[in-house]
Amino acid sequence: MDVAIRPWLRSFFPDTLAELAELWNGNALGRHAFYPWNGGLLALVLGNGYLANCAGRLIEARDGGKLVGFAHATAMREAGYVPSGSIEALLVDQRYRRRGIGSEMLREALEWLDLAFPDLAFVDAMGAWPCGHVYTALADGAERSGVFSSEAGLCALFEKFGFQPVRKSLVMRAPAGDVPSRSFPDGRTQVERRYARTWLDRVFRARELFDHNLYDRSGCLLSRAIYGFMPGESRREGKNIHSLFGVNTPEGGRNRGYAGVNLSRLLRHIHSLGGDQVELHVYADNLPAVALYRRLGFVEVADTMMMHRFRAV
Repeated sequence: MDVAIRPWLRSFFPDTLAELAELWNGNALGRHAFYPWNGGLLALVLGNGYLANCAGRLIEARDGGKLVGFAHATAMREAGYVPSGSIEALLVDQRYRRRGIGSEMLREALEWLDLAFPDLAFVDAMGAWPCGHVYTALADGAERSGVFSSEAGLCALFEKFGFQPVRKSLVMRAPAGDVPSRSFPDGRTQVERRYARTWLDRVFRARELFDHNLYDRSGCLLSRAIYGFMPGESRREGKNIHSLFGVNTPEGGRNRGYAGVNLSRLLRHIHSLGGDQVELHVYADNLPAVALYRRLGFVEVADTMMMHRFRAV
């Protein structure tokens, strides 16, 4: 068994992208929000989905030339954020598991990060920002941070290498349609398409995102929600599912119910598009947000745990 490291290039060879897609499609079907890959899709994601200073390495495991496992490690230095590394993906063919291949690839990835980037404060498991669950997220429009609790073996592997649980997140869903909201007769909502205005627009450039904004009658922005369609999960479940990437209320206007009004109207808007359900990702300790989502009909369908391996001081 050979394990090798090479640069994760935006202009990757088409045959390698096809191999990665085949391995993923054959071994990740049970994951929440699974989306089938192909070489062209990966080329789009790798070419457009990353920030300019998000370096990366591909760790391959091959048996006689056949790709049987891979890991993807990145290092990110973005202004205003602590330098950090991430294990974006770690996957071993089911027929080759329990042979230590995942451990060997993870060890190689961490050694590369330690040697190449001695200033990193920590390495996170399966990504937080900007590239967490990068392939599923960018392909299917689903935001993710951390390891799914259902992936016990993966959690145990990261713990073996010193990763510690840091923050739990919830994946929640609600039916699209009419929901109760506080009366706001003077406000208006508007759907807009924006490009490269925020980190979400830059990171998820391979996706088609829309803004659903609430304004007062003078045109002042009161609340912004970002949403997109989830083609993979919709196809798998036979439903029309959209993803909510977040809602923001400018300072000075918070705690007045604007976010609730905006989201209730967004659920109705998605229903008007033929949508059946809306999915979101929220930190479990963000109690006001969780309470708001539950009032709007969202219920928990999965959860993840953010895990960090902190740099020794």
